[in-house]
Amino acid sequence: MEKFSVSRSPVRDALKRLQNEGYIKRTPRKGSIVLSNSRVNEAINFKGGFSKYFGDSWENIETVTLEVSTILDADISALIHQEENDPLIKVLRVRKYNNEPVFFIRTHYPKSLVKDLSNEDFYDVNNLRDWIQKKTDTVFQFSNETIKSVHADKIVSNNLNIEENKAILKIERITHDTNHNLVEYVEYYVNSDI
Repeated sequence: MEKFSVSRSPVRDALKRLQNEGYIKRTPRKGSIVLSNSRVNEAINFKGGFSKYFGDSWENIETVTLEVSTILDADISALIHQEENDPLIKVLRVRKYNNEPVFFIRTHYPKSLVKDLSNEDFYDVNNLRDWIQKKTDTVFQFSNETIKSVHADKIVSNNLNIEENKAILKIERITHDTNHNLVEYVEYYVNSDI
């Protein structure tokens, strides 16, 4: 706790949440055991992430698209089983609640999936996943999420208005369509102080 400059209360709350979501097993006076650092969501017809926790207050929610660009990224291409020189669409966004940034989100789609969309089309979209599915006639069937604690780098800290190197949660999600094609890679950086 000293390393990350946090008190017992938020750590206890975070451990309880991780236990409730099946990531860890807690044993009194013995500690916690990691059961899994990933979760597979079989059906994606539920509200997840930001919507799950703040969906009842949409009037207080704002999504700001910072950048949409076409990139080549060998590491991300490998994650979604695409050729290294196949372009990706990268979308950088910030989700805010009551004007406070909660999530900094990097989303990547194979350019081949969104080939009929221009980069400008991605701006002013609140629910990117629903929008992509409608625009591309693709159904996101299941995803695999991994969660870990990381230190905020300069880009993340600037977008979440937090100190650089502050401990935050990073959620990585890889999404498959109904044909088991990998169609989305997302990195969420979470400001858990909100």
